Amino acid sequence: MINNSIFSLKKRLLAIFLLVSFLFLAIICRLFYLQIIKGGWLQARAIDQWTRELPLNAIRGEIMDRNGVTLATNYSTYDIYVRPSMVVDAKKVTKVLVETLGVDYDTTYIRVTDRYVSESLIKLQVPKEKAKTLKSDDLLGIKLSENNSRYYPFQTMLTQVLGYTTIDNVGQAGLEAYYNKYLTGVNGYIMEESDVKGVKIDNTLTTYMPSIPGCSIELTIDINIQRFTENALKILVEEQKPKRASAIIMNPNTGEIISMASYPNFNLNNIPRDDVSKLLETTKNMNIVDVYEPGSTFKCITMANSIDEGVAHLSDHFYDPGYRMVDGEKIKCWKLKGHGSQTLSQGLANSCNSVFVDLALRLGKEGIYEMFDKFGLGKPLGIDFMGEGYGIIMNHDTAKNVDVARMGFGQAVAVTPIQLISAISSIVNGGTLYKPYFMRNMYDTSGQKLVENLPQKIKNTISESTSEIMQTMMLDVIKQYSGYYAFIPGYEVGGKTGTSQKYENGKINGQYIASFVGTFPAHHPDYVVLIIVDEPGGASYYGSIAATPYAKMIIQDIIKYRKYEPSGDEEIEKAKLNEKVNMPDVVGMSVYDAIECIEKAGLQVETQGDGEMVVSQFPVADVEVVKNGIVMIQT
Repeated sequence: MINNSIFSLKKRLLAIFLLVSFLFLAIICRLFYLQIIKGGWLQARAIDQWTRELPLNAIRGEIMDRNGVTLATNYSTYDIYVRPSMVVDAKKVTKVLVETLGVDYDTTYIRVTDRYVSESLIKLQVPKEKAKTLKSDDLLGIKLSENNSRYYPFQTMLTQVLGYTTIDNVGQAGLEAYYNKYLTGVNGYIMEESDVKGVKIDNTLTTYMPSIPGCSIELTIDINIQRFTENALKILVEEQKPKRASAIIMNPNTGEIISMASYPNFNLNNIPRDDVSKLLETTKNMNIVDVYEPGSTFKCITMANSIDEGVAHLSDHFYDPGYRMVDGEKIKCWKLKGHGSQTLSQGLANSCNSVFVDLALRLGKEGIYEMFDKFGLGKPLGIDFMGEGYGIIMNHDTAKNVDVARMGFGQAVAVTPIQLISAISSIVNGGTLYKPYFMRNMYDTSGQKLVENLPQKIKNTISESTSEIMQTMMLDVIKQYSGYYAFIPGYEVGGKTGTSQKYENGKINGQYIASFVGTFPAHHPDYVVLIIVDEPGGASYYGSIAATPYAKMIIQDIIKYRKYEPSGDEEIEKAKLNEKVNMPDVVGMSVYDAIECIEKAGLQVETQGDGEMVVSQFPVADVEVVKNGIVMIQT
């Protein structure tokens, strides 16, 4: 019996020991869980309960032009919060917030009375004047946190380039979006100890963590040349009434974008957020994103490549009867009766399709596709901007001879404007294709330069000798063909016009894109200018009339701004512009007779339509026109 009692006692003691040990182990595990595993979270909860934090929003970095002129800056606004635990009169606080800020009453009242939330945001970026009104009311529970909002001093200028930010200052479009992580600073905060109602406890520490402003960016843009560009585009829109229009000015020797503009645009300080479709359409930078058939401006690329590859020589002669037959298809020249016999240089000056059909076929399919790759066509160039287009190049295996022939004069191939101007720049800068770019330098808050963006060579396109030839040939285009519209007395300008038909669902839709690419000075240029007019609604859809005069305006302004000295005799060359001839009456004539009559009068002619008879003319008969000027006939 005694042994059984002792055994029973031992069992009980062991059971008690195990139970106590289990309890201690459970307590230790719980403590480990609370102190080690959940310690950080619990500490944060505790701090959150007895402290209140107000954010200090970082100032967004500024954007400047190459001269240090501010293009995007900030102004002070306030974010409005409410601390329900501090509110004494919820209805009064709600009423003041609704009347001052224009917020919804029911939503605001819920936020004001929800004591399960330590702090609720009522509205972001409230103007300083309204914030002062709230502060003057001295209502308990309303808290203000200083913020900053974006401001664009030049309003409608550089709309698609600069882009804009969201309501909480995050880059949403343009360079604001592309460089957002650099422009955005690091937010700070003020933390203070408070009681259960959120009221600061006296004689306690306040923690202040200052915000760090974002970096500032200096662009390649020159705001003065940008103003010239935007002014010319404004006049173009008023006179030509196009669907869309755009312009780019590039430094061909570096790839720097000196100016870029598009129409339609909007005021960056009044973003049309209530019309999403309009906002998306006007935000899109067509110079970088969209593609188009370049038409005759592309002939400069074909010409340069043909000379450089040795399939064309300055001594070559061509005969143009007004068309070429390729694969059984007739490819017409814009001049229906043809240009007759002409040299290689005259082929470019006359913009003769037949010459460029011949050059394309001499290069062959392989040569044409190598040309696309050489000049950076059909793939992004890597510009510092979101959404850069690729261009559209027909599949190599499905391209026929007739397709290759059309590619030679800028049809059956689509490029982005930035691709075209970069390729043309390589043709006149000695043969180097540069990566186009906007960001020139980046600075920290103390003005210390963090990044210097230097020109980046992509590849060689042509030789320096070929480039010299092309500079002269593009100068001759202006002198011989479209001289009146781009000719600036005393100064040499190179260039090429373009007119391309638009397609819809694989068929010509009767609309056109007019364009002009100009180089200044013609030899060793400092600037390349590209103007594109989508569906011009003026007297003509030809690039020589719908685009060229506006490029001339920009170049004239640049000459004055940069104080270029004339390279020729201004007075003699001005006198050429004063030579006038009378416009003959050609309405009712056949196209061929009308062209012959106009050319005999000392004028150049462009035709619109494919008819056999002239139904209208511009200008009308007996009007004085500058000798060698271009006139229009409608068939």
